[in-house]
Amino acid sequence: MGYFVLMLVAGYPTGNCLPVNFIEHLSPSAPDFAFTLVAVILAVIFGLLVYIIPIILTETEHIQPYPLWLHCFYWAADFMGIWVFLYAFLTNDFFYMFGLLALGEAIWVGMETYCLQRAMTYEKDLNWDPSWSFRKRLTNIILLILVFFVGLNLLRVELHDPTMWKFWIFTQVLVTTVPGLVLEQRGYRLGNCRILNIVFLCVVIVSFNPWCNMWMAIAPEFFGIDVNPWYYITGAVCLFFALRGMIMYEKLSAKPAIIEATGKKPLLK
Repeated sequence: MGYFVLMLVAGYPTGNCLPVNFIEHLSPSAPDFAFTLVAVILAVIFGLLVYIIPIILTETEHIQPYPLWLHCFYWAADFMGIWVFLYAFLTNDFFYMFGLLALGEAIWVGMETYCLQRAMTYEKDLNWDPSWSFRKRLTNIILLILVFFVGLNLLRVELHDPTMWKFWIFTQVLVTTVPGLVLEQRGYRLGNCRILNIVFLCVVIVSFNPWCNMWMAIAPEFFGIDVNPWYYITGAVCLFFALRGMIMYEKLSAKPAIIEATGKKPLLK
């Protein structure tokens, strides 16, 4: 108990998340290969769903569940991921997982670019002064991305994080907490749906459970519960927010009650 308290107030994990961690745990000959691969696949599936579902909502309801700044944050983070994993792929004998992760990051950047374009089309009055021109809105997005891009790279350098594995978990923290707060602020269901809130809950479980999460599977010396309890405390807080967002959604008026005034037809309930 004393050791756990010490880790909370003054303990810092000393492990690093290096390319060799991926190679050791994700090589087909590794004893924990199946375990680690399942953890990675689950994280990737739910990571794709948290953007595929919002794209559907965007096209059917013309409003997104994420604020503009969160799209910009993800664009900067995932663009950074493309060259981080591509560099690891080219410098580690073309290890297959680095290539797949670089490709996955490129897909996420494509989806984020699409959502930003739709934000300028469908949510221009929500995000900017109605008098702003397309060029001014685009400049605002570029400046937001620039701030996040340099800030996140600085964070990665200060964390000594060449694979951005330490930093990447913050993408899960934000996606499971922010949408529920945005939902509460707006006070209506449009731009959100029940299945998306279930996905957020699954993201928390997949990312923070202490038995089979992708981060621990690849770097147990940094993400194990005995060396990094704050990781799992953060997971508990994310679980609280995901459940709170789900309850908040169910308490709000059904979408048909709002459609009469907006003319929008929801596809996802």
